[in-house]
Amino acid sequence: MNKNLNQTLLLRNVMRNFVLTSLFVAISCGWGSFAQPANADDMDSVTSFQELTRLAASMSSKEFVPREPLPQVLANLTYEEFCQIQFRHNKAVWWETSAPFWIETFHRGFVQQDRVSLFTIDKSEVERIPFSSKNFEFGEKVRGLASLDDSGHAGIKIVGRFPEFGDAQEILTFLGSSYFRGRSGATAYGASARGLAVDISLPRDEEFPFFKAFWVMKPEPTDEDVTLLALMDSPSVCGAYEFKLVPGSVETKISVRLSLHFRKIPEKIGIAPLTSMWIWGDGLKGPPEDKRPAVHDSDGLLIRTADDEWIWRAFARQSYPSVAKIYSGEIHGFGLLQRNRSFYHFDDHNAQYHKRPSVWIEPKQNWKNGCVELLELPGAHEGIDSIAAYWIPNERPQIDVPLTLEYDVLFFPGDHPEEKEIARATDFSIQRKIDEIDLTVRFAGDAVKDLKAVSIHESLVRGELVSKSAEKTDTGDWLVTLRFRPTEKAPIELGLTLVDNERIVSERFMYLCPDREPSFVYPEVYTRSE
Repeated sequence: MNKNLNQTLLLRNVMRNFVLTSLFVAISCGWGSFAQPANADDMDSVTSFQELTRLAASMSSKEFVPREPLPQVLANLTYEEFCQIQFRHNKAVWWETSAPFWIETFHRGFVQQDRVSLFTIDKSEVERIPFSSKNFEFGEKVRGLASLDDSGHAGIKIVGRFPEFGDAQEILTFLGSSYFRGRSGATAYGASARGLAVDISLPRDEEFPFFKAFWVMKPEPTDEDVTLLALMDSPSVCGAYEFKLVPGSVETKISVRLSLHFRKIPEKIGIAPLTSMWIWGDGLKGPPEDKRPAVHDSDGLLIRTADDEWIWRAFARQSYPSVAKIYSGEIHGFGLLQRNRSFYHFDDHNAQYHKRPSVWIEPKQNWKNGCVELLELPGAHEGIDSIAAYWIPNERPQIDVPLTLEYDVLFFPGDHPEEKEIARATDFSIQRKIDEIDLTVRFAGDAVKDLKAVSIHESLVRGELVSKSAEKTDTGDWLVTLRFRPTEKAPIELGLTLVDNERIVSERFMYLCPDREPSFVYPEVYTRSE
């Protein structure tokens, strides 16, 4: 995959960073409530995570100061106009050095409102990365922006080479609020991670903390990793973050450590939030005029418990926002997976959804006393994030007591590489009758392919089981069918696990099945006839 394609995929999805909001899907980025940069002298003195932590703690003791709005000429840009502003690769920081990574930036405009301060650290020497319009190419519709003196940086991207790949490619980007998106050599950009979620999935606007400054430590020529520091700010919280990026041909790892300092205590915080898009696929057909079988960046949420059990929650799409606590207990990790990587599952040469990565959160130590929550929004089209997953601690944070955590964010293709000892739910289908629903799930894996029979352990909420069956295929997969009828005019929560003589041989499949076929009004791009 070449660099230009990666940029196209990123720009194609740029609006997603600003649309995953409250339970009522209201855009609430609060452009008028962002803070001005911290004192330049304070930023110029940051050379380590410890110093950044002290800066975040100091900021949290001061009142949050609103930021001035984006100049109107930049705020009035359309999406197409913003896409015509491209960074010149030969203007990258460290371009003409022996450093194994270099830095490109994003221009402000359209929905990219934040002014981000950027620095490099080289042997304890801090240097600001100045903004210059000369570092960008401006298309015909935006050529006049080249004369602006100080539009400002909107974000940052890290460029380098994956092992076994010769050409330079984008590996990691930070753009908008606290969103960041990474990829391995085997994947394209897709699902995103965030630094923090504040008051997410509540019946009011979500607060979006944002990274207001970054420091990139210059790597040595032989280094295989690069470290960034980031300063978070919002009305509720100031945070110090450290990101250590280790690119991989198959798996890219970003090790995160953070220290959060609260100005006030939010009602709810989501730790290590992930965002993605699911608009149709297994269980839901798309609009008749769109022939693609599926459109999504991820197809399910996977949770690994501290007891080494696995829970797979396939995504659904209701006609209204849905919030569910999928697992309460100690976890070893969770993530949004693009499990199906067959091109023909998507049949989309442009978006290349089959190359989107799975994104996995793995705590350095198991997280206890909390729950994994899943937010599913209706989503008007595929350019909008409609999925979020995050871990919520039971205990609310405290003023003057920093919250510190360490975890890894992994980007890789397909299934989790350690989920090998049990069968996985690879796909499912739904058939609706007058008052009954058949749900058929395919389980595949070495754990079940040689079995002569399996038992089905199922659970239903707001549904009544009519029958269940398991049929083995010629390839050793098992097709498990639950027939049930709704008992209320509401979605049915169901789960099923395969068991062999009391031994669990599959992950726990979970799904929120609509009680009737959902109906959506799609934008014209999905409904017009060519």
